[in-house]
Amino acid sequence: MQRKVLMLLAALGLPTLAVAQPAPAPSPTPLPRVVEPRADAELRKMSDFLSKLRAFAYEAEETFDEIPDGELRQQLTNLRRVAVERPNHVATDATGDTLNRAAWYDGKTVTVLDKEHNTYATAEMPATIDATIDLLQDEYDVVLPLSDFAYSNPYARLSEGVTYGRYLGIHQAASVPCHHLAFSTETIEWQIWIDAGAQPLPRKLVITYVNEASEPQYTAVFRRWKVDGPVPPGLFTFEAPEGAVKIDSKAMRKRMQETTPKPSGVGGGR
Repeated sequence: MQRKVLMLLAALGLPTLAVAQPAPAPSPTPLPRVVEPRADAELRKMSDFLSKLRAFAYEAEETFDEIPDGELRQQLTNLRRVAVERPNHVATDATGDTLNRAAWYDGKTVTVLDKEHNTYATAEMPATIDATIDLLQDEYDVVLPLSDFAYSNPYARLSEGVTYGRYLGIHQAASVPCHHLAFSTETIEWQIWIDAGAQPLPRKLVITYVNEASEPQYTAVFRRWKVDGPVPPGLFTFEAPEGAVKIDSKAMRKRMQETTPKPSGVGGGR
């Protein structure tokens, strides 16, 4: 508005006066990062263990809240199976209340199969798991549940944006004693249970979206892990099922956005 007034005065040939500019708004003060050393150490230990694995697979039961406007909260459940072979192979399968889908990443492309409709789509991808997850999030607006654990440096992802962290002691998760940690960022609070045995694997993850109405939650319980075992031949290769129809990747992206559980990545406070 001020610029338009000055332009109008100039156009009319009238003198203009220098107008005092408002002082720039101060930059927001970053929240102090207060993380207990034990919490940071256990998170780093788990992340280092995962990053050194050549290959791993897990099965996780995920539950998440849906709170439609004006309706009661409802909790839905999916079962997710994931296999990773570093640096550039991933296969996933998810079934349950909102999903019936599988996907394959072979270092060159990602193929997503909608098993309910027997349709699939393929898109070219970068040459690493890290870059592919980033591209799916940045360009396709698809945040893959539990993808933080597949990065080459899980600690960097999980600790990004953390402002507070506590070690809560030894508690049970997935029927095993675990180090129980709690963290917060500007947008979420999250807890993780890490196996207290010889292999510091994640056993449970809970994310609370504290900035959203009714504070919905996402929970994943890792029911099974397999680390550094032999990889079955053809696991990361897509073969179209009989009668499957190839569709445009944009159509598949829309379907994925509609059915994927609430973004459940911890890194960056998403």
